[in-house]
Amino acid sequence: MQDTILDMLAVIMVVVTLWFTYSILNIIVTIFNARRKDKELKFCFSKNGYIVYTLLTILYLVCLIGGIGFAIYGLINGYSGYYRNGMNAAALMSLIYAYMLSSIVLLGKKNMMVGRMVIDYRKLKKVNFTFDNKMSFVYMQKDFNFSTRFTDKTKLRKAIFK
Repeated sequence: MQDTILDMLAVIMVVVTLWFTYSILNIIVTIFNARRKDKELKFCFSKNGYIVYTLLTILYLVCLIGGIGFAIYGLINGYSGYYRNGMNAAALMSLIYAYMLSSIVLLGKKNMMVGRMVIDYRKLKKVNFTFDNKMSFVYMQKDFNFSTRFTDKTKLRKAIFK
């Protein structure tokens, strides 16, 4: 009975991994398409941001490929622990990486891109930088906020307030 429940939870982890991997690919394709349309869009990372996102990308790829490899190895050889742990690792890293990608900021001359949303600077209202590494603003009569932990805040302020 316990193995059946754990196997069902592992299948749920497969679905979670697929969903967040889909959202990661969707964000990456959106970034490439936006950069193709607007050649001025550049990543707005701080030095720590470059390091963190590089390490996080490598860790994500290792966990995704390794988790899938462990899951396949566990299924072939009958080791259910390998299958479960591999899928848990892949699902956890997919969740973390999708969250971190949703707060990537790209800056251009007229536009800013946060995650998958392209924003015109001229239409931003009530821009507020908080002390807990967040930026909030009103755009198209909706409130938005995102983390600025790994962004270059001086570049961001300079682009928005010019």
